[in-house]
Amino acid sequence: MSKDTSKVIITEEMDKPVDEVSKIEKTVDNPIKPKKKFRLVFWSVSFIFILAISAVLIWQNDWLPTNLFTSNSKDSKPLYIAISGPMTGKGKVNGQSMIRGVELYLDQVNEQGGINGRPLKLLTFDDQNQPEIAQQQAVEIAKNSEALAVIGHYSSSTSMAASPIYKQYGIPAISGSATANKLTYNNDWYFRTIFNNYEQGALLANYVHKVLNYDEAYILSDDDVYGSSLTKSFNNNAKTIGLEIKQQWNFDSENSFNGSLTKMIQQLSKFPNTKHLLFLATHSTEAVKTVVALKKLENLQIQIVGADAVASSNFLNKLQQYRQEKIKPGYYSDDIYTAFPVLFDIAGELAQDFRYAFFQKYQTKPTATSALYYDTTLVAVDAIRKMLKQNKATTIAEQRQQVQKNLWQLAKMENAIDGITGSIYFDENGDAIKSIPVGVYKYGKPIPAMYQFQPLQNIDNIDNLLEKMLDNRIVEVNDKFMSLAQVVYVGIDFGDISELNTSDSTFTADFYLWFRFKGEFDDSNIELVNLFKPQLHPLEEPISVWHSSTEPGISTKTYNLKTQFKLDLDLRKFPLDKQVLPIYLRHKKLTKNKLIYVVDTQGMGFKQFQENNSTTKFFSIGGWYINKIAFFQNTKILDSTLGITDFFDTQQRIESSQFNVNLTISRDILSFILKTLLPVVFLIVLGYISFFISTFTAKMGIGTNLIIATSLFHLKLVSELPKISYLVLIEYFFYLIYFLAIFIIIIAVLSHFYEEQEDNERGDKLIHRLNLMGKIIYPLLLIGFLGLIFYQNYNVIMGIT
Repeated sequence: MSKDTSKVIITEEMDKPVDEVSKIEKTVDNPIKPKKKFRLVFWSVSFIFILAISAVLIWQNDWLPTNLFTSNSKDSKPLYIAISGPMTGKGKVNGQSMIRGVELYLDQVNEQGGINGRPLKLLTFDDQNQPEIAQQQAVEIAKNSEALAVIGHYSSSTSMAASPIYKQYGIPAISGSATANKLTYNNDWYFRTIFNNYEQGALLANYVHKVLNYDEAYILSDDDVYGSSLTKSFNNNAKTIGLEIKQQWNFDSENSFNGSLTKMIQQLSKFPNTKHLLFLATHSTEAVKTVVALKKLENLQIQIVGADAVASSNFLNKLQQYRQEKIKPGYYSDDIYTAFPVLFDIAGELAQDFRYAFFQKYQTKPTATSALYYDTTLVAVDAIRKMLKQNKATTIAEQRQQVQKNLWQLAKMENAIDGITGSIYFDENGDAIKSIPVGVYKYGKPIPAMYQFQPLQNIDNIDNLLEKMLDNRIVEVNDKFMSLAQVVYVGIDFGDISELNTSDSTFTADFYLWFRFKGEFDDSNIELVNLFKPQLHPLEEPISVWHSSTEPGISTKTYNLKTQFKLDLDLRKFPLDKQVLPIYLRHKKLTKNKLIYVVDTQGMGFKQFQENNSTTKFFSIGGWYINKIAFFQNTKILDSTLGITDFFDTQQRIESSQFNVNLTISRDILSFILKTLLPVVFLIVLGYISFFISTFTAKMGIGTNLIIATSLFHLKLVSELPKISYLVLIEYFFYLIYFLAIFIIIIAVLSHFYEEQEDNERGDKLIHRLNLMGKIIYPLLLIGFLGLIFYQNYNVIMGIT
């Protein structure tokens, strides 16, 4: 019956015109064109998956490239900063140090996209350390450049020469080294990030008399603006505190200097058995000649104290040109005291980061000059950034004026900027307000002296003030009260770092800890801040107490500790994460005006902490390696009224010195993948193979098993992590696999649907196209995700620190 019916139908169809038959076929068998249907499915599935993956990635983008979502500024014109200093001539070493500090900071800003997408560029001008040339260069900068600010000049004389020009043309200038008092007086356009001669001359006079215990002093002084302002301040304070100036020699030229030096040596040679103190108010070149000449006179005992010029790059560089200093570092320089603008052993964490970045860039240790000009650039760039944000100024003149106004915002302490030399803010003259570290050369390197003057904010709550002033524990310098703080050198030698426990955020450290100090030191109230189980007395009896035979009064106490410490885990980039294993130490009772911790770089010998050195074998945490070790001192600040009614309107700032060790460790990525993710990798490969399989059950099995297996690995890894409120990087990877598995299942379902169609040939074509789509989209999603991860974490993956 059915056979006959078919024949009838066929016959009827054959009787109809060809066009009508085609129409019927199209209507019955292909209501929607196959190509259109395939495209609809293809783009729908693609759009859903791309949208889903993008949503997950964007949801928490803290691990994405920092500039990925920043808008490109239409104005990409460079922003210019000028620098003027001794790029050639006898002071070119200082000029080179200036350039390095400035360029390091500018490079760091430009690597982050500049300011609003605009790069910062440096215009370099050479004043050759000559006042006349400095004036010419100042005019060139002010009139013929687009510089928004000037960094420099290096010396006081060149800065003073250029100062009125910058004021006349309205361009702000910031020096990190010129200390002459008059530089910033009556000039709202000149600033400095270093102390002035009025402050350092007064402090050094007090240090000579009340710490080094000299009652008499001699002075060798340059008659220029730098030397004369230093000498005046030193002399005035000497008279006030009872320090007698026995004699002073002045010079104003090279010939004059040689004559003054000869006369000074002749005078001092008359007293061969008397220990003299000589204050050098000279520039670095003359200081070197003086030091070398006096060292040759072996029968003379002369203690040299110098101003900041003796701490300059040029001083050490010129001194190291002498054969004796090269063979035996410290032959000439040892035991010279000087005011140091920055001492890295006493500086904070930012200074250590700068030190590390500087070495990575230039393969040499930074100088104080480079550090000062890094901070100077930081201040200038901050003012420029604020100017662009305010978006008021249009012309160069208006922009310069706005930059100047922004610099004056730093005249308030609450607006201070944290720099590597400390908090930076200005007084009413545009001078930086900061303490002045006193250093001494040992083995050819500057280290903090055993006592430092620290400013006191308030003396109302100090008991027995008069008694402490009579004992020189509190002194008055330029109408400001200062406390004499003891410096304690702290060192650590690690025996073992082990047992990193991510579930309770602890690690175990076994190490020797020592304190080197002069006089007496109360170690009964030492607090290891991040102990896992705080103890009443974490330091038991020292294993050794040593008294120096070469340095009277210097003692060292050594302890051996093995205990657990807490750490703050940041797992956002897990497993490409870096962790910091910290050890924090401070005194419970003594604040910074009484006690300052200093990193004992010489005692520890920092060579043992260089990369790839075998001594890092003390680290025994499996699956990790040491990336960097940082030792630094910082200041813990607490603003409080202390409950004292007199302070209710003005809080008191309590500062405590804290010694810190930060071991930055990185996870061994390859080891982690092999031990943890290798099965997941195999599953991902198997998922891709599913697009080469036509069987519905096999394809579905792969998709569902991929979800189940990935879930098990996901849950296992999460269970090993501490309780955290954020997603970690590897979870995004797991989510990607879930999406890929669902993608496989969707392809399998669609393929099975087309298998059930009556037209097998057409169904096979659609299935083929679906599998082809899977073969393309599956690896694209995977490669795109992994490429993004690689881009953001290039340094970590490639082992670059």
